[in-house]
Amino acid sequence: MILLVFDFDHTIVDGNTDVKILDVLKSRNVTPCKYDPSTGWTEYMKNIFYECERNGVTQSEMLSTLKELKMTDGMEVLFQTIKEFKDFLKVIVASDSNSWFIDILLLHFDIKDQIDEVYTNPAHWNDNLLELRRYTTNETCCRCPVNMCKAEIVSISRSDDIKCVIYVGDGSNDLCPVLQLSSNDIACPREGYNLSKKMEKFKFDCSVVRWTCATKIASCLDERLQTYA
Repeated sequence: MILLVFDFDHTIVDGNTDVKILDVLKSRNVTPCKYDPSTGWTEYMKNIFYECERNGVTQSEMLSTLKELKMTDGMEVLFQTIKEFKDFLKVIVASDSNSWFIDILLLHFDIKDQIDEVYTNPAHWNDNLLELRRYTTNETCCRCPVNMCKAEIVSISRSDDIKCVIYVGDGSNDLCPVLQLSSNDIACPREGYNLSKKMEKFKFDCSVVRWTCATKIASCLDERLQTYA
């Protein structure tokens, strides 16, 4: 069994869902509140959703705005490979986006059935407000943000039948799990993004496959399936 771990923004989807949703405020000539690094990104997005409610942004407007986003180049090919060999794969998403955004786009891309678990910040609608909570409170890992350590997510997902982990990501918060990968595993950082740049400063036990098109990951997965399927 192979554990395939995906980040979401700039990995499965070619863009940032949180940044994209700011378009609904800008369309109303509303300047979004400023990000305060001292409180963290999740608290910032909570404030954005409150602004959306105050300015009459509807659920359907958010929905249509999110659906403007596309999958990254080659990702459809990769998920076709996943569909064909799903019996040999455990597929999870670990993302600092939120559950409503991710669920909407997994359904829109018609790949939800291929995802076993999604680990992200919970979000649900309460009347006209999208309420957001932290995935957890990270008090142990200094390398990760306060709401999530992705290495911990990989650890709890790596059951005894997992022979190999393939980690696909792009951001700074993907570095921690990649550092924990073993010699049988593969890290797939998106070329030109923060994870790939940060990885240049470290040595890794795992193999590293950089990508600009996800068909390269599909080829890598095919090779591992021949070994472990």
